Amino acid sequence: MKGSAYDGLVPLIHNGWKLTRAEERTLEWTSPDKLAGVAFTTGDLDPEMEFTTLDARWLMWGGPQGWHRWYATASSETPVSLVTAITASIADPAPILRWEQEMPRVLRERAELTPVRPAPPKAPTPLDVARARPRTLPSARTHSVPRWSTSTAPSARLPAPTRRSGR
Repeated sequence: MKGSAYDGLVPLIHNGWKLTRAEERTLEWTSPDKLAGVAFTTGDLDPEMEFTTLDARWLMWGGPQGWHRWYATASSETPVSLVTAITASIADPAPILRWEQEMPRVLRERAELTPVRPAPPKAPTPLDVARARPRTLPSARTHSVPRWSTSTAPSARLPAPTRRSGR
């Protein structure tokens, strides 16, 4: 295993999260707005229990108390680099794009919502203009070319058609 399991806590500390619980074998860190947390369990854990219960090495949660809270766990076998990436993502204060209609009302009331408008189209470059211009195909040149023909000239007199009798 590369690095220490404690490396997963570094992004939390750098983003102002506070140690809110340190008892027996559990360290719990809470976000500044108290709407997210990460619990890290030290010591030996039963691998079977880590996969079948919430007694995992890492327990991460977010959202207000109740049904709308999300949570995730990571076992002792989860690479520290992955746990660090997850905690860095959780601790990042940058806004996240979400569909307002898909957020439960209780979350919309607590979130700072900013409508996002699509960026205006860029001004076309000369290459864009050239690509959009209709292509003009070279015109077919019409000029006389002498050719040999076995047909009769149009000015030649053709014999008059004969009528059959009996019609």
